[in-house]
Amino acid sequence: MSGALLGLMAGFVFVLVLLLLVIIKTSVILPVKFTLVLMVTIFYWIQYNSLHNFAGWPSTDKLPDSFMLISSDVREPNKKTGEAGHLYWWVRDSANVDAEPRAYKLPYREKLHQESVNVLKEQKKGGQYVGRQKGNSSGESLGLGFEKISKSSLYKKP
Repeated sequence: MSGALLGLMAGFVFVLVLLLLVIIKTSVILPVKFTLVLMVTIFYWIQYNSLHNFAGWPSTDKLPDSFMLISSDVREPNKKTGEAGHLYWWVRDSANVDAEPRAYKLPYREKLHQESVNVLKEQKKGGQYVGRQKGNSSGESLGLGFEKISKSSLYKKP
């Protein structure tokens, strides 16, 4: 078990022990005790939902302005279940040579799906592509597009 996980667990147990002490050992009126229990419960729920970003879940943050698409996984919309569909991309910021890859979750757009399939096919053949933001993030392709580049311009040295 990692030190970070142990630290989080210790913090949660500490808050729980403090709450139990307040409930059992003090003469605080009952409504205040119930309010404290409710507040701690909400705190735990918020913490649990916030930790997904640290556990390797795909980010819904804005993509880098310029990036290399490493891989893609597509969940197409399902009309039977009403699921909207998503594109899961693993990208590296092309402006930073030392940047580590990161997973992103994008809303499904058929145009982006086809572009990412084509780019990955061309990359397997040796082509180099960079994804770029195009103005605002509205429109059919979420303001994203790919352009072919030469290998020498992939990472420019400062």
